[in-house]
Amino acid sequence: MNFKFNKMLLLLLGVYFLIFLQSHWQEPRRWLGFQPDFTPALMVFVGLTMGAGYVSTIALMSGLWLDSLSANPFGMSIFPLFIVGWIVFCFRKKIMAVEFMAQIYLGIVGGLLVFLLQLILLKLLSINPLIGWEMLFWSMLNAFLCGLAVPIFYLLHKWFKSLFSHSSYETGKWRNNSRQIVRGKGY
Repeated sequence: MNFKFNKMLLLLLGVYFLIFLQSHWQEPRRWLGFQPDFTPALMVFVGLTMGAGYVSTIALMSGLWLDSLSANPFGMSIFPLFIVGWIVFCFRKKIMAVEFMAQIYLGIVGGLLVFLLQLILLKLLSINPLIGWEMLFWSMLNAFLCGLAVPIFYLLHKWFKSLFSHSSYETGKWRNNSRQIVRGKGY
């Protein structure tokens, strides 16, 4: 139980750092014309590698933190992020999660699905976002960046796992179960 709590705490600190970085780092906005959102890629990664409690906790906290720093109504991002993470979590046994291209495709689909669900929720609340060709281009570019971010999250996960976990125990170079003692008739 203690390890899971520390893993959750470390993951929440990483999510907070990611949201802080993507809301305060202004260079992508100057280069691309919009601020990329990597939380759908994070939810795809959490859905593929962790349990249901992680999916719901990360969706709740990242959605609240993201909405507190954006122009969205408070709580608007929770449901789309949770849906993406839950769909990936439910079908992760059927997905080849270790394949590089599968991770990219899942990140792209997750980024587009979060965008579409947020757009539907904004329309249901009768809030009129600026919809046009430029927004469509930005959503496609953000989905592509989410697709590239999922393998990066996997590599970071492997690196942190190698840093904080013990190596497996090896008994030795020689296997003891393959040796026999052969004695002659004189013994």
